Amino acid sequence: MTPGQEETYLVDQINLPARNRRDMRAACSLQFDLKGKDLVQLRTDLSAVRGGNVLTEIENSIRDALRGAYQTVLFSGHIGSGKTTELRWLQSGLMKTKEDRCFHVLWIDAQQYLDLNTVQLPEFLLSIFSALVEDPILGLNINTFPSAKKLWKSVRSWLKSVGVELEAEIPVGVAKLKLKLKNEFGFQHSSSQALQKEITEILLTLSDVLREARSLLNKQGVEDLVIIVDNLEKILLTTFNPPQGTARNSHDLFFIEQLPVVQQLQAHLVLTVPISMHFNHNRLRQVFLNPIVEVLPMVPVHHQGKPDEPHLNGLNCLRKLLAQRVDLDVLFADEKAIFHAISLSGGVIRDLFSILLGAVSFKPELKLTLGDIDGSVRSQVSSYERMLGGKSYLPSLHHVASTGGFPVGFPDEDKRQLLYNLVVLEYNGVTWYDVHPLARRTQAFKHAAPPPASTP
Repeated sequence: MTPGQEETYLVDQINLPARNRRDMRAACSLQFDLKGKDLVQLRTDLSAVRGGNVLTEIENSIRDALRGAYQTVLFSGHIGSGKTTELRWLQSGLMKTKEDRCFHVLWIDAQQYLDLNTVQLPEFLLSIFSALVEDPILGLNINTFPSAKKLWKSVRSWLKSVGVELEAEIPVGVAKLKLKLKNEFGFQHSSSQALQKEITEILLTLSDVLREARSLLNKQGVEDLVIIVDNLEKILLTTFNPPQGTARNSHDLFFIEQLPVVQQLQAHLVLTVPISMHFNHNRLRQVFLNPIVEVLPMVPVHHQGKPDEPHLNGLNCLRKLLAQRVDLDVLFADEKAIFHAISLSGGVIRDLFSILLGAVSFKPELKLTLGDIDGSVRSQVSSYERMLGGKSYLPSLHHVASTGGFPVGFPDEDKRQLLYNLVVLEYNGVTWYDVHPLARRTQAFKHAAPPPASTP
């Protein structure tokens, strides 16, 4: 939200559960995050079918830490799994007073501050400074921090060397820098080159800014500062070949080689990372100092290796989530259509909403049937078809579907791409995997099926 912009809530604009087409489309919109009143009314606790209450574990680790013992949480989950909603819930919990302690949460949506196609460490550090300047509490006082004045003076000088002039007044200059980093093609690259050699200075001065921020918060009765960075996992996954050495990818470059230095900042950190990096936790644990590594698993819609055996608890939890937003008796023709839509989503909340939005577009009079649901997913199946066609790993997807795991020796890079693109989904409990139901519908997947075992 832009500073000064008035917060708007869905629950103030429509009656819920929605009973007409327009309101249903708004209730299932993919464009807004749950926060404030929307979060309280529309969030559904899915911890019982996700394998445990990850949010409580994270909150307790931060609340129980001694002063100065800062926690780093690496939080992941598939795109569309509800990570933002859960992190907003964590934010609201930390800001409440419990055991005489409450925290101030600096919320950073990486998509609002950075071009996620080319982001590097210098811009990421500046996004933290920008968020501090825009924070409704800290931003009122940051102009008075000597450390903030020093950092901004240095940033202006460094960027001037690449032809970028920024205002001396912190709020105005920072707002301009934010827009340039987010919207100007190529600027992030040139600014990163100018700032790369200044990383140590940026870290030291930004740490001083956070120290002054904590001091201000302490005077207001706040225990400490927590920085939550959401949507960082959406950094584009690309592979490139450096002039020397082996091929690398953008996720390893940022999350393994660059990001760990942020632990030098004196604050609790909750950072979203791609789920495709979590199939090997050791890599993250080797470069971060004692991180808390947590995954938000997908909600199961069937049992491991048994696509024809519905996971009733998972299906019913997602039905409850849906019923909070839309009148199911108005939207669907019968219960079979409800559970068919949920099953085809694979437990991906965003995909469930997308399926319903597509079906309502095709049949505006509502009362969706099984056929209407099938019709709404054709374009999504086609997208998977184009993605999977001709891939050498297609036979291995049948191994994943039947066993819940990847074959021995399956290439890491293929595994990374499959998880990142939601072809394969990670589920809860003792971690298991499955092929997305819409990917199962492709001809590419079907034609790669192994021949049936011969009867002796």
